[in-house]
Amino acid sequence: MAQDSNRELEKKGRKAWPCAVLGAIGLIALSSNAFAIDWTIGGGVGVAPDYEGSEDYEAVPLLHTTARDLYHPDTYVQFLGNKLNSNFLPHENFRLGMSGQYIAKRDSVDNSQVDALDDVNARVLLGLLVGYDLKLPDDQVLGFEFDPRWDPGGNAGGLYTMRVKYAIPLDAGTWRLFGGIESTYASGDYMEEYFSIGGRDSRRSGLDEFDADDGFKDFGLNLGVTYKFATNWSTTLSGSYKRLLSDAEDSPVTDDVGSANQGFFGARLDYSF
Repeated sequence: MAQDSNRELEKKGRKAWPCAVLGAIGLIALSSNAFAIDWTIGGGVGVAPDYEGSEDYEAVPLLHTTARDLYHPDTYVQFLGNKLNSNFLPHENFRLGMSGQYIAKRDSVDNSQVDALDDVNARVLLGLLVGYDLKLPDDQVLGFEFDPRWDPGGNAGGLYTMRVKYAIPLDAGTWRLFGGIESTYASGDYMEEYFSIGGRDSRRSGLDEFDADDGFKDFGLNLGVTYKFATNWSTTLSGSYKRLLSDAEDSPVTDDVGSANQGFFGARLDYSF
């Protein structure tokens, strides 16, 4: 009975992400008649590891939708790639909103030993985004964020990310440089789900058994540039580097057949109206 209940929660968790996305976009669209919402939509492609800890990379879609000035110039909702972030607090400096992250199913990866492990189901993590933006001269922004998010089904636990971000416009706003650093603490359930290897999986894959505990799982930095080449059009190049730490680094899926060095590169084209 408990296993059936967990399966039902897992199904509801997987459904929560598309429902949340469609619901939020629908509400924003309905509000457009009442508020002068600024929209940006776009898309592109990125290159990312085919599982967390992998040394093999694959192409991933990089879809983008942002709605700004919902009812205040500093309010927004953004969907970028597999992440949601938002601010519903009408304040120049403080931010408070909803955050989310979609983690794709781990199956059919390039490494044959990891592919022999039991599949890890797709997960949706939902949570809060709490931030403070320090407005500096020349429209520079130094931001601080705390982003806790959890699996509604309870199986994948939670992630707790702390970020420092910086952005500066150049050439009268034609160019915009941005970057930041962040670190994520992972719960025991999350580490168990993605980095532990039980006896059955060990026999099937040839990888050593491993029991991953909670702890800081990574530290990373990112850098990007946006170029506005027309009134409504812009293009963005972005990249990031993440170093896995503690048991995320020591797990056989990383240490034996993968890499603790995780990179990402993406390019997208956006239209604003």
